[in-house]
This record gives sequence, structure tokens and C-alpha cells, in this order.
Amino acid sequence: MKIDVIETFGNWNPQFIRELKGRLKSRTVTLVATVSILAQGLLMFFFYAQLPTEKHPYGQYMLSPRGELPVVIDWMKWWNDIFLTLNWILPLALMLGGVYMLIQDLATEERRGTLNFIRLSPQSGRDILIGKVLGVPILLYLGLALALPLQFWTAIAADIPLQLVLLQNGVFAIVTLSLFSLSLLFPLMGFSAAWLGTLLASVAVIPSLQFLHLIFNVARLAIAQPDAWQTFNDRWDLWVKWFNIPVSYSMATWYCFMGLSLATLMAGTWQVLNRRFRDPGTTLLSKKQSYFAVFGLNLFLLGFVFPVRSYALQNLGEFFLFGLIPFCLLLAIAALSSQRQPLQDWARYRRESTRKNIKNRQLLTDLLWGEKSPAVLAMSVNVAMTVAMWTPWLIGAHLYEPDYNHYEHWQGFLAVVLLAGLILICAAIAQIVLMKQMRKPQVWAAGIIAAILILPPLCLGILQMQPESYPLLFLLTSLPILGAEYAPAFYFLSAIALQWTCLTLLTLQLRRQLTKAGESETKRLISGVS
Repeated sequence: MKIDVIETFGNWNPQFIRELKGRLKSRTVTLVATVSILAQGLLMFFFYAQLPTEKHPYGQYMLSPRGELPVVIDWMKWWNDIFLTLNWILPLALMLGGVYMLIQDLATEERRGTLNFIRLSPQSGRDILIGKVLGVPILLYLGLALALPLQFWTAIAADIPLQLVLLQNGVFAIVTLSLFSLSLLFPLMGFSAAWLGTLLASVAVIPSLQFLHLIFNVARLAIAQPDAWQTFNDRWDLWVKWFNIPVSYSMATWYCFMGLSLATLMAGTWQVLNRRFRDPGTTLLSKKQSYFAVFGLNLFLLGFVFPVRSYALQNLGEFFLFGLIPFCLLLAIAALSSQRQPLQDWARYRRESTRKNIKNRQLLTDLLWGEKSPAVLAMSVNVAMTVAMWTPWLIGAHLYEPDYNHYEHWQGFLAVVLLAGLILICAAIAQIVLMKQMRKPQVWAAGIIAAILILPPLCLGILQMQPESYPLLFLLTSLPILGAEYAPAFYFLSAIALQWTCLTLLTLQLRRQLTKAGESETKRLISGVS
């Protein structure tokens, strides 16, 4: 029977069986089980040590430390504190520990060259990576699974519905799988520092767990006190609506919405993983995939703040528009920008096409959809799509205010245009740097872009220049929204003209680089043939 089960799993995913055979040794399994049980015992001992030491004869009261007044022990609260502690420790250990193990394992395989051998196997890249996700942290899964009985026991003792605990654990599982999927991108992109990936993951994991625990506490309130839940829900719906659809109408609806969103993210991530795993030299995203990804991200975020009904939603929308979305567009630059060799191949192809009098219409198609072409035009499409989708929100952002100023609409819109122009400048610079013959051009490109985005506002802050006194300088930084409130229309036009002049010069420089690369590559091939 055991052999049949192993054969079944082996036929389904040989990589998973390979990971299990390498890790499930009797010594390591015994060690993990022992550590898990000892950790649970230490946790219980820690909470038990917090109780007073002298017991009342009736067993329901404990004497105070001075032995003067009887103190009633709220055992339900005591068990609830243990449950909440486990509710933090278990998902945090699973997510951060799994991220570290996956990055470390895949980076080690890449360094030893065994990953290239695995790529030659008849398995699909998706099956191999699924085997990694399921098999690499198997000892971690085992240790945490041994702690689940204690979690359920403390939930029962604290009068917490088990169905709610199971629902939250299911959400934790979906979040964990999404995080593991994203972590696999690190070694495939050449980053082998597992500690750095874990540190970056903790920045996203800790706020996410706080948010999920908030939802869990609200669900407990809804079950225990329906009347209080109804009062709270009136305020809760102010920001948990998606295009005015109350996704927080019930906990089941809210959990389904989160699960569907994470599942969509995970599906897109696995397309990127499969693409990169099979061809390490290709870009993370194709241009077509980037259009869908940017459109989906904007639509998802816009749903939470449209229509604007309060200052809180207006501030959240500004954070999305001037913070989160520009950061994601910068990531899109990294995901779309081709390396030197693919760009040389593309430039040679374009040179040969020009010699054969192929129409320029194919050049535009190639720049919009081609795999090896420069990413500047594709980023222009993504940026223009973002501005177009958020323009209705910008127009209606201040309409609910009784004393709104019509000029504020144009200030916000022009600030977005300036930020979009800066992103396009970063895309052109990244592509120019990647064309250079140098060691680690990706690091140089990332460093230059980081300097462009961080140093100007940092210098203005060090020099104590205020936006109301120097609005034009702030319009030219990565924080144009700070100077938009104090800038007249002439300053906006000057900043936009300066940006587009710089972008034009960078585009011409990139064109010269590509033309030179195409000529030199053609000459090299001709000389090699002769």
C-alpha cells in the first residue's frame, strides 16, 4: 500500500518525491517533532507561570501575591491569550520560514547547476516548482501541523467557533501559497540572498497578519454580539466596498473576496514563474502580460476608493496613485526591460528588415508586442492606461467637499502627468544602462533609478526648502504632489516641457545605441561567414 501511494505521487509530481526523499529522514523527522512539542510545552509553561501561585481551596479563586484579596481567574481569557499567541506564531513561522527555505534551496540548485539539469527533464516548469513549494518546507509543515491540535484545543477552551478557526487557517494557507509563489521569483531573477528575501517578505507579512487578525476579531464580534456587529458594520463598510459593492456585508463574502483576489494574483505569478523557469534569459513579463497586469492592478485598487465619499478614501486613493502604483510600475520596468544580447538580436533583425524594405508598421507592432524589443513604448502604454483609468477619480475626488476649487482637479491631474513622465524617463534610462557592456547592469540600472527617485527630495529636505517657496523644484522630483498645491499653471507647463525634452533625448540616445549594436552585430556575422 505504501509503495502504491509513493508511485501515485511519483507519477503525479516526481520533483515532490525527490524533495521528500532528501528531507524526510528518521533523524530529522524526530528532531523536528521534538522541537515542536518542546516549543508548545514552553509556551504553555510561560503562560502558566503568569498565574498566581497560591490556590484557593474551592479551586475557582487564586490568592493575590500578598495573600490579602481573592482574585478571580478568567480562564477563558487565559486560553484566549494562548490562542492569539499561537495565531501569530504559527503563520509567521510558516510564511517567513518557508520563504527563506525556498529561496535558499532554489539559489543553491542554481549555483550548483542542478537546476539546469532539472530543466531538461520532461516535467513542465509548473510541476517542478509545485514540487518545490510542497516539498522543500516539508519539515516546517510537519512541525507546525503538530501544533494544530493545541490551537484547536485553546480555541475550544476560549469559546471560539472552530469553523471560524478553520476559515482563517484556510485564508492563511492561500496567503502563504501566494507568498511562496512570489518568493520563487527571487532566485530566478538572480537574487540568492535568502535573508534579504525574508526581510522583504516580513515587511508585507506583518501588516497582512495584523489586517487578517482584525477581520478575525470582527468575525468573532459578529457571532458573539450580532447587535454590536451591526453597529460596527455601518462604519466598516465605509472602506470595504469595491465599486460600491459591500464586500464586507458578511464575513463569508469578505473571505471569499480576499481568497479570489489572492487566487488571481497567484495565477498570474505562476504564469511568470513558468515563463522564467523555462527560459532564464527572457523577461519576466511579456508586453501583452504587462498590459493585463497593469489594467488589473488599477481596476482592483480603484474599486476600493471609487466613488469618493470621505477624506479617508481620498487619502487612500492618493496613496495608491502617488505611492503604490508608481512602485508597481517601476517593478514593471524591471520585468519588461530586455538584456543586452536580446536587444542586439532585435536590432540586427530590424536592420535586416529595413534593408528588405519591410514597412515601419511592423516596427510599431514589434515595439508593442515583441519579446526582445525595447520596453519604452510598452511602458508608455502602461503609464497612459494608468492615467486614463484614474482621471475620473481625480475629477470626482473633491466633489463631496462643500468648498472645493475647480483648479484642484487640474493640479492633481498634472501632478500625475509629471509622475508618469518621470517613470518613463526611468524606463528609458534602465534600457540604456542595460545596453552597456558592464558587470551587473541590472544593479547599475536599479541604483541610478533609485538615486533619481530618492536623492532630489532628500536634498530638498536637508536644505529645508519648503514646497510653498520652491514648488517648481518639487514638481521635478518623485513627489510632485507636494508642490502641486502651490504651483501656478506656468510651473506645471515648464516642468512637463523639461521632462519630455529629457525623455526625447534619452530615446534618441537609445535609438543610436540600438542602431550601432545592429550594425556591429551584422558586421561580425558577415566577417564570421567570410
